[in-house]
Amino acid sequence: MKVIALFLIFTTFNVMGLTPDAEKGKLAVPVCMSCHNPELNPPLAPPFYGVQNKYKMKYTEKQDFIKAISHWVKKPSLENALMQRPIKMLGFMPAMPLPEDMLESIAAYLYEEEFAPPCTHWANDLKNGESMKNAGNAKGMNKGNGKGGNNHDAMVRKKYDQLCQ
Repeated sequence: MKVIALFLIFTTFNVMGLTPDAEKGKLAVPVCMSCHNPELNPPLAPPFYGVQNKYKMKYTEKQDFIKAISHWVKKPSLENALMQRPIKMLGFMPAMPLPEDMLESIAAYLYEEEFAPPCTHWANDLKNGESMKNAGNAKGMNKGNGKGGNNHDAMVRKKYDQLCQ
């Protein structure tokens, strides 16, 4: 009986939902998904899975993450861009002059949510990368040779194989 009680306590504390602020942000995200939808081909913006991972690598503290995302969304610029490849491929997102509390809620949601791997996006990326190579049109963006060039295809292939199959 003690084991069951301990298990319930453990799972209750480890399967916590989103904070109220992130829940507010979740309500606004469907509008963001019109561009950040991982099912789009061609994509209009990087999926939130990738945005979250890239920003969490640099901003491990939640408040720093929220501040960075909010700043980016209000004023996208090359100086504060973390995702260079999507900018080269897709251009800058338009500035979103949203209220600060809404931006912070959306950023809190992006920080807290556990996004599914964007398997369709990765599959399309790999397929499109292969067709660009086959057409002799890679322009250096899809060289996965590991010799100092862009290793994007190799990274996507590895993640796709690990998380999507």
